[in-house]
Amino acid sequence: MGDSPQSQLDAEREKNRLLSDIVNAIPEPILAKDWDGNFVFANSYVARLYGTTPEEMIGKEDSYFTGNKEQGRFFKENVQSIMSRFEPETVYEDSTDNNTGEIRHYQSLKIPFKNRNGDLNIAVIARDITDITELKNLAEFNSKRLELVLAVSREGMWDWNTETNVVLFSKGWEKITGINRSKGSFSYFMSRIVEDDKQRVSDALEALLEKNIPYDIEFRFKRPDGEVIWLWDRGSIVEHDEQGKPLLLAGIVQDVTQQKINQSKIESLAFYDSLTKLPNRALLNDRLGVALDRCRRSGKCGAVLFVDLDNFKNLNDTYGHQAGDDLLVVLGARLNSLVRGDDTVARFGGDEFVIVLNELASDPRKAAAKAKSIAQDIQFSVGEKVSIELNNNRPAIDYAITASIGITIFEPGLNQAAELLQLADLALYQAKSNGRDDCAIFDPVIHEEIDKTTRLENELRLSLVQGDFVLHYQPQYDADRNLVSAEALIRWAHPERGLVRPRDFIAAVEQSNLILPVGDWVLAEACKQLKAWQSDSRYQHLCISINTSARQVWSGDFVKNVKKIVSESGIDRSRLKLEITETVLLGDTNEMIEKLNELVAFGLSFSLDDFGTGYSSLSYLKHLPISEIKVDHSFTRDLLDDEMDMIMVKSIIDLGKNFGISVVAEGVEKEAHFEVLKGLGCDLHQGHYFSRPVPVSEFISLVDGTAGGTLGGLSSRGRR
Repeated sequence: MGDSPQSQLDAEREKNRLLSDIVNAIPEPILAKDWDGNFVFANSYVARLYGTTPEEMIGKEDSYFTGNKEQGRFFKENVQSIMSRFEPETVYEDSTDNNTGEIRHYQSLKIPFKNRNGDLNIAVIARDITDITELKNLAEFNSKRLELVLAVSREGMWDWNTETNVVLFSKGWEKITGINRSKGSFSYFMSRIVEDDKQRVSDALEALLEKNIPYDIEFRFKRPDGEVIWLWDRGSIVEHDEQGKPLLLAGIVQDVTQQKINQSKIESLAFYDSLTKLPNRALLNDRLGVALDRCRRSGKCGAVLFVDLDNFKNLNDTYGHQAGDDLLVVLGARLNSLVRGDDTVARFGGDEFVIVLNELASDPRKAAAKAKSIAQDIQFSVGEKVSIELNNNRPAIDYAITASIGITIFEPGLNQAAELLQLADLALYQAKSNGRDDCAIFDPVIHEEIDKTTRLENELRLSLVQGDFVLHYQPQYDADRNLVSAEALIRWAHPERGLVRPRDFIAAVEQSNLILPVGDWVLAEACKQLKAWQSDSRYQHLCISINTSARQVWSGDFVKNVKKIVSESGIDRSRLKLEITETVLLGDTNEMIEKLNELVAFGLSFSLDDFGTGYSSLSYLKHLPISEIKVDHSFTRDLLDDEMDMIMVKSIIDLGKNFGISVVAEGVEKEAHFEVLKGLGCDLHQGHYFSRPVPVSEFISLVDGTAGGTLGGLSSRGRR
């Protein structure tokens, strides 16, 4: 007897429960929908995804649970489209997890079918591919990112399988090298490396393969279009086989041609003179070091020649700086042609060149003789005329110039590079002292003199800080023997040597930058003394004159500094006179005249000192705002015995009268001098006949008439 209907029904229900348990246990979405997109079945995975139960999902569409109607509409249209075609289809789609808000990615097999009522339905069996999709997206992102990085960095990528000898290249590599990818592209690439660089590249690759030394090299490469470029190629081993041998190499290549060009330009700017293209100071120092090393190794002496063009400034001033530059270029080339290839000709700066001669001879005397012979060749070559084209349609000129040369010989182990230049410069100083257009070899006596000058300058600087300077005053008398003025003269009260004579230190002050601060100190001290006198009715009539160096006048802050010091002192400016010499006009004449005129408008006056000793010209008196000229003591001293001096002094005094300018005679040492000068109409008289320069206390005694003894043949009272 067969099973009863109830038994069959129970068995069928058990099968359905088993099937439902199996479907609900599957950790992937399984569902079915009707034509309207409503769920007719959903397993537990789908229900959990939507945050509900399978039973609650029946008869509802996706947006009921997600709230995303646009997504729900998309799902409905999608299943209707597949049901209409009535063919199974695999699609990729996204769905939102209601529990986390996360978007999940699925690969769905959608199978249309008809239910028992003949209605179109669709079954969906999906697989969650979220993790796979994210990995794929990340890989694609990294690939694109790598392409962008390589494109931005303008690099090409390659990898080489040493087992199969297959080499793969990126598009960037193709663009850089100009070689299209093919089986033979690697060997073709190697063949395009510039011949002189091939061995270096091969050695570098061999070192990578055999010793795992990183492959990092720059070399020249000739592209198929003929252009030669510089490549920077780098690579390393990224995989080994089971025996530990290199299996896969990877690397990048970059076109560094422009960097090489820029580097060359930078090196040229850093180590070569932009005008003459000769080595500059930086490269010269390096070459000097190399020369000393060679000298030590070979035992042969070398030489350093310091070449200075004589009176080069005259060319610039007369024809312009372009003419000067053209001359330097020609002479630089001439100098370079006179030495050997391993010697050095460098432009030291301005109109100076330095020449390094290597390995002249083992005997220093023979080396010196060779160096001097080469120096004479240089002088001859420099002295040959140079044709220079001028601007503004002016005709070309043939210009000749001379050179002074200082020479020092270096022996093994004796000198440092900096010392060589110093010694050659000292020898140059000696050559110029000989009258220029000369050459001299370093002399230790000259060195000793320079050291003495340097020590003196250091002591002067210290004394300026310590306040060791004082002013002495030499009186000036009118024709009636009235003391009306004084010249303030600096004295150095040395803390150890006592009062130092001006002739022992003034030259050092003039030749160094000390002249500017010392000049300011003298002006300030004179103003301070003048202010003190102007506050006392007995001395208000006195004037003070101070010496002003040409270098002071040439300085850019001269007018500003003078105005500041004088203004702060509060003196009667008409009582201060600045003494200058005609050397101030060796600078820009118009600029100097403007400066002097500005100070005259400020209330000061100027005296032209040492008149008649230089290139004294009537034009000076015409253009310079001078209110006084001083007859130099060399004329006054001999006017009693030398007719020419008498004529000169008379002419100067007459000249002053004609121009309405006061005349002061220096060097009045005898009463006869005073009487003659008085008879010629001289306005003021100054000299030892009246008084030597004295401290301010003694000067006041002269003014008061209380100085002891007689001065100028009369008692000091008689001169009041």
